[in-house]
Amino acid sequence: MTTQRTSWALAREAAGLFLTAFGLLGVLVALGALHWAAGLSAAMAGLLATGLFMRPKPNAAPLAHLARAAVCTIGYGGLTGCAFALCIPLGWIGVALAVVLVGLWLTTREHEDEGAA
Repeated sequence: MTTQRTSWALAREAAGLFLTAFGLLGVLVALGALHWAAGLSAAMAGLLATGLFMRPKPNAAPLAHLARAAVCTIGYGGLTGCAFALCIPLGWIGVALAVVLVGLWLTTREHEDEGAA
């Protein structure tokens, strides 16, 4: 037996999503008015956080995992680009951290070795 949501609950959820989106847009516009890099950095940090916290299930379609990787890459790339625009050494720190993360990802693949044994 499935429970369907009432129209009032759906309207409340739609209003909540609209207010959330409108509030986030206001924050980004206000930060952008202070400095373009502040608004862009906040938007890219939001994309990166979305990609990191919204994990698809392990048995989900490969497209879901690809979309998550793309969102994370765009978010991190945007943050690194803002860092380069503000201070070049900060940009290189972002690039070096990405290299470190890829290195760690490549070295911690224990589950592949267990299956071969």
